Amino acid sequence: MKLKKILAAMLAISISASMLTACGTKEPEVNNSTEQNSGTETNNEDTQATNDRTLYPGTAEANAITVNITSEPPELFSVTTTDTTSFSVIRHVIENLVMLDENDKVVPGVAKDWTVSDDGLVYTFNLRDNMKWSNGEPVTANDFVFAWKALLTPEFAADYAYFGYVFKNGLAYNQGEVGAEELGFKAVSDYVLEVTLENPTAYFLDTLAFGVFAPVNEKAYNEFGTAYGTDSDKMVYNGAFRIASWEHESKIVLEKNPDYYAADQIELEKINFVMINDTNAALNAFKAGELDLTNINGEQAALMKTENFPVLTYDDGSTFYLEYNLTDSQLANANLRKAITYALDKQAFVDSIVKNTSKPAVSFTAPAINGLSKKFNEEVGSLVPTVDVAKAKEYYAKALEELGVDTITLSMICDDTDTAIKNAAFVQEQLKVNLGIDVQVESMPFKSRIERMSNKDFSIVFAGWGPDYNDPMTFLDMFETGNGNNHTSYSNAAYDELLGKVRTELDLNTRFGYLVELEKQLMEDLPIGPIYWRSRDYIYSGKIESGVIRTAFQDMNFKYVKLAK
Repeated sequence: MKLKKILAAMLAISISASMLTACGTKEPEVNNSTEQNSGTETNNEDTQATNDRTLYPGTAEANAITVNITSEPPELFSVTTTDTTSFSVIRHVIENLVMLDENDKVVPGVAKDWTVSDDGLVYTFNLRDNMKWSNGEPVTANDFVFAWKALLTPEFAADYAYFGYVFKNGLAYNQGEVGAEELGFKAVSDYVLEVTLENPTAYFLDTLAFGVFAPVNEKAYNEFGTAYGTDSDKMVYNGAFRIASWEHESKIVLEKNPDYYAADQIELEKINFVMINDTNAALNAFKAGELDLTNINGEQAALMKTENFPVLTYDDGSTFYLEYNLTDSQLANANLRKAITYALDKQAFVDSIVKNTSKPAVSFTAPAINGLSKKFNEEVGSLVPTVDVAKAKEYYAKALEELGVDTITLSMICDDTDTAIKNAAFVQEQLKVNLGIDVQVESMPFKSRIERMSNKDFSIVFAGWGPDYNDPMTFLDMFETGNGNNHTSYSNAAYDELLGKVRTELDLNTRFGYLVELEKQLMEDLPIGPIYWRSRDYIYSGKIESGVIRTAFQDMNFKYVKLAK
């Protein structure tokens, strides 16, 4: 009974998952971070009092919207995908066991209902029997078993494999210690899926809405092999939409899936995702009636407000930071990492580059994440300064002495969007002026930057991370030794031990105490240097009446958009 009460309490504070819909985010293609607001007409004070969008009526195509996603999705194979853009597309074409509603609450997806054992370890999902893939195959429990086994199979090299450690024997299977028959999930029948967890996990249902837990049709995967998810005809769909075409580096066209079980709730016949990586070009396209929705930067938001056009703002839950590659002999030096982090004026970055309600990051975990009794970032407090040049110079002097050099030259990679290049230039100038460090900047397409990070082929990268679910672990477990998303190669035995304690601790006060310790340890070692917590400004045309969902846990969800009549 005591255990049941503890589990109930944990569930009460658990909130929703997504995928930045977390996950690795694009370098701020718009200038943006913070306080969770949904894009469903419930945005903060930056939204204009008027809701009149008739000044820009939008695109002419009937029953369709055109949305700027800025960059090419690197891939759309849910097992190995890691970035927000890809997961945003996947959300529209693949249905998970559960999904999130407009308030980021878990709702039925492929699973029509489920039960949970008294000890919180066994979940039994009853699946809908009227769903099918676009290749005609029925959607069954086996599609989840196949996908989740792939996630944990080392040959797939999934960066998110650690998400599967929540299942009984997930880690043991990933490390080759047990066979697949001992994994904690199985198809009891075609439409009944049984899941056993390694430990009671309050936010487990929330994580199931995240893209890496999407089903994969085994027949289709076997047909396409490693090309799965690389083109519109190299994958299959069970969601509200199907990908009709994919013009790489240009456009992805989604068309309504007539076989979707809730097709009668989907009004849109088509969504055009276009890739315009220049903010001025995107705004011009919007004004010309070629876009219905686009992100905008702070200067553009001010401009639109002078036209009395509604600007919406939401906290996308992301932290942006400098990621240091600790295999670099210079950046392996902790004092150098501290010098760089302390030398950057984060408030000046927000004021001069971002120019919106984003906030300087004085810890890592973003303000969208709940803590024990308030937001987690409030509970940990300020762990790094917004800037401290004097202290930075002290750390830099120590680093030079320890490294036995007189000067240091570094390299940094970033995206090739106009805003990303401005961000990198800011860092470059700050380190030159405040420390005398020369930084060589290399810009590249988003897809290439993600690949370089995965291969650890960088010294410093301007990167971002958004939440996959609403718990501090969505940020903090990334830096576990060997984690697929730990591009820094950071390794700390004490940190890993604390993570293990968090995963098994049922007392909430003790658990969140461990989480605070983790945050403090991370900000002491600084394998990453926090810069800012992102808010995003965006606009949509008069063609859209309602239904735009944009939150920290659903970066883009347009499935239920209603068009103006």
